[in-house]
Amino acid sequence: MTAQTGPRPTELPTELEVKFQLPPGTDATIASHPALASAEPALSEQEETTTYFDTPDRAFLRSGASLRVRRIGRRRVQTLKLRDGLGPFSRGEWEWSVPADRPELAHLASTPLAGLAGSTEGVSAVFTAQVRRSEWLLRTDGAVIAVTLDLGAIRTGEAEEPICELELELKEGEALRLLRLAQALQRSMPLLLGAESKSDRGWRLLTGEPRPVEKAQDPVLPEGTSAAEAFRRLTGATLATLVANQPAATSGMVEGVHAMRVAIRRLRALLALFRPHLAEEPEERFTAELRALGQVLGEARDWDVFCTQTLVQTLDDGVDETLIVPLREAALERRMEAHERLRAELRTPRLTGLILGLVTWAEDPAALSGEADGGALAEPLVDLAPELERRLARQVRRRGRRIRHRSVEELHDLRKALKKLRYAVEFLAPLHKPGQLKSFLRRCKRMQEQLGSLNDAVVTVSLAEQLGADKDAVAPAVEALRSWAERQHERSDAHRRKAWRCFKDAGLPAIGAA
Repeated sequence: MTAQTGPRPTELPTELEVKFQLPPGTDATIASHPALASAEPALSEQEETTTYFDTPDRAFLRSGASLRVRRIGRRRVQTLKLRDGLGPFSRGEWEWSVPADRPELAHLASTPLAGLAGSTEGVSAVFTAQVRRSEWLLRTDGAVIAVTLDLGAIRTGEAEEPICELELELKEGEALRLLRLAQALQRSMPLLLGAESKSDRGWRLLTGEPRPVEKAQDPVLPEGTSAAEAFRRLTGATLATLVANQPAATSGMVEGVHAMRVAIRRLRALLALFRPHLAEEPEERFTAELRALGQVLGEARDWDVFCTQTLVQTLDDGVDETLIVPLREAALERRMEAHERLRAELRTPRLTGLILGLVTWAEDPAALSGEADGGALAEPLVDLAPELERRLARQVRRRGRRIRHRSVEELHDLRKALKKLRYAVEFLAPLHKPGQLKSFLRRCKRMQEQLGSLNDAVVTVSLAEQLGADKDAVAPAVEALRSWAERQHERSDAHRRKAWRCFKDAGLPAIGAA
């Protein structure tokens, strides 16, 4: 149940589990995989039926939780699971034996959802999962890992979806052992991370929609946290957001694509922040992989913005609608193609390998720094933070000098550098004086908005020209958008210079108590 994850206490009883979706036909080869050669059968194949419950207003779903009762022979086990945002593979978990097939909400009194404890009136079954489960225990390097194979289906009403999952759960020992096992399996088989839990899949079957988009939540950084520990926590939390929003992005939701893209940018900013103390080869490799994924997400995001926001704005600004209509039709085709390329990318094992690689790297201070003793990353974060931030701030100031004379490309580079600095300061927010932090971030966002409006105009022209190259009928619309973009650039010039002066006058927020 609750995994032992070394000397890092957490506020919640934490389940640490890596879930893979198995390609058809691979389930039969799991038990004979070399990485599991020493695993011991923990139970023979058995039937399990799990019923998920919620209130009429979906209180558990809205809380990021699932409440279930699992029937295993004559046993009944009630479980509450709660997403904790600490990492892509961790969740809060509580279990109780119960006498019947309905949950007893009184047990919730000892959990973060104590407000839902009490009568079971109004709580009803919403969907079920029925599986044949096989389990092995693997003992390796002081860790005990449960390897579970689930084959079956999840059902709600007339809808049904097959289950073919492999779960690796840490029972005892260090998280690094679990992650390395997951990597060993994924490198030799085309395994994909299960971005959706069985509960998520059930709700999608019931409602036709993936789980709601989740915003980034940075973890708590306790006083005295080492730089390595801070990097581990920040990496885990950001990857949790990335994985959580993958189902929404795969389904084509605008907000899901945007959330995944922001998570990629934040991960790249995190690597840039700690770069002076990270092992060079893996840092460069992960940065390149994140950049490549970001480009696929960025293409879909650009067409989303073009179709749902930019063309509407051009109409509001007086562009002739008769020009925009054929352009919109062509743009919608490109948007669909970009989303299909994104879905295809998210269905390859590359993203799974990237996530497992980053989590495993962050979990091992020696590999992270390239030094056996962890190097400077073993020092308290508060000691390294000032120079880490100043380094990024210097890059921003260098790119912003003589801003009036900067080209569009140079302003784009300034925008990217400023975004990295803002994310870095947000990552280290607990170290800063709150008042100064709020003021600095406000100035950052104002400058980003001005640079962002310019970038949007440039992207608009680029996308319109792509459409014009394919269809002569939209040529007049392309010329109209060029003129619109030029006006946007001219109007924003004075505001951009003013926002830059405001930003320059504000130094980095001080590190220390309020």
